[in-house]
Amino acid sequence: MRLFMFAVALFAALLVSCDRFRAGEQRLGAMLSYDYYDILRVSDEPLFDERGAVNQGVLDSLLAILSDPRLDPALRGPKSSWPTGLRFEGEPYAAITAEDFSAFVVPEPESFSRSGAVAIRLFPTVPGRSGVQHGHLTELTGQWWQLVYRSAGDGEDALTLWMMQPYRLTAFNGTRYDVFTGRGDERFINRRGGQTWQDMAANSANVVASDERAAAGLPPCDNYFFEGNFSASMARSNLLRDFEALLARFDVGRYLVAPADLPGSWQSSRYQTGSNTNHVFYSPGQFYVYREDSPGSANPDDGLGASGLIWGRHFHFSLANGKDGLSVGPFGGRWPHTGISPTHRDLIWLPSDFETRSMGHNKERVLFQTFIADPGDPASPLRTNVDDDNRPATQGGRSGLWRLNGFDRAFDADALGVPRGWESQLVWLRSADVLGVGNANTIYHTGNRYGYGVNQLAGMRPALHLSLARLSQGSRGLPGDY
Repeated sequence: MRLFMFAVALFAALLVSCDRFRAGEQRLGAMLSYDYYDILRVSDEPLFDERGAVNQGVLDSLLAILSDPRLDPALRGPKSSWPTGLRFEGEPYAAITAEDFSAFVVPEPESFSRSGAVAIRLFPTVPGRSGVQHGHLTELTGQWWQLVYRSAGDGEDALTLWMMQPYRLTAFNGTRYDVFTGRGDERFINRRGGQTWQDMAANSANVVASDERAAAGLPPCDNYFFEGNFSASMARSNLLRDFEALLARFDVGRYLVAPADLPGSWQSSRYQTGSNTNHVFYSPGQFYVYREDSPGSANPDDGLGASGLIWGRHFHFSLANGKDGLSVGPFGGRWPHTGISPTHRDLIWLPSDFETRSMGHNKERVLFQTFIADPGDPASPLRTNVDDDNRPATQGGRSGLWRLNGFDRAFDADALGVPRGWESQLVWLRSADVLGVGNANTIYHTGNRYGYGVNQLAGMRPALHLSLARLSQGSRGLPGDY
């Protein structure tokens, strides 16, 4: 009987919600209409209503999809290995990835040319509350979210959602720069030995205003430096301020899971940032050798993860992946002016390079990324680079912890309604790109990666975790430990 009811609910959801995106057909959430990407919408209605209460019909449709055996973590064992076969030695948990959601939507074997996703609206769009003064509430509530990961264990079952389009622009951090004299000759030196801050005046004041200061009509403050440290960034401050406005309107905080409480603790630095066999985080000097292969990359079994990613002949040390404050910085394990503080209690956050694109040595291929060949063409296929041995990649076009491909990472460069340029074509990640201390990683609108100056504007495309247990309790008025 249960299987029959599930089949009826699933058929109804598919009947009204599964759209094949072709040129000229309906567009979902301003997403680009590719011939090669199918999206199953959970419902046309949002999960939460005007009061922040759970819409039971939408939740039932969501749970019907998630109870499919292909998407049920109870039917698979705890994570035991990485995609390459390297043994996983972290805290046990079961995981469902974007690759699994894609296979659910596109049941036949997936190829580079076709994939799928499941999307949901969370909130009814709030009209007339756009811009900094209102915490970008209209823009934030008007978004669709993609199901990208599901982690279960320790009595928790958390669904990770990633916003499908950027909802606003922001600078990642400020322009303030003070001469760093901590190690003398590193004052103007980047990781490859060149001058990083040639156009930055020494001891300069910040000229970029955070939302809080802009809304109050105040000049910029000096709290934000020209550094790619997400925990002390303007992007984080602006994002959390926007989310405060949303939580003030919708009482939904009790349904959200903080990264610190995730099964498997997969947003911790121990998980996402490379450490040696003694579980001590690498500092750049331990494995960086200019114009030579790094000792870390020659010994991937020692645990060098995303912090040692080789991109061509460049070494992009994505050191600030974890959210527990334990990651290292680019100069002697620290940042010149700011400290790395925990962000693992933030209920909304920017994804990392580890989650969205590459997990690094021996966890997956070192040089690998997929992207959309021509984002202006709705029939453009997915393309892939070759791996580090110049072999075609064979992972279905997917990489990163969430197993995303170029379609998943891509977004509409016109979604924000601003003139086409770099700021409309990039969205921030929280991972640093410390070839230059003032760089952060971004995702380009075709789905590939670039480093970008933190004082520039780019889109924000955040993610959050929903507790499926709390949603079920709250929708039926059951008591819960919130």
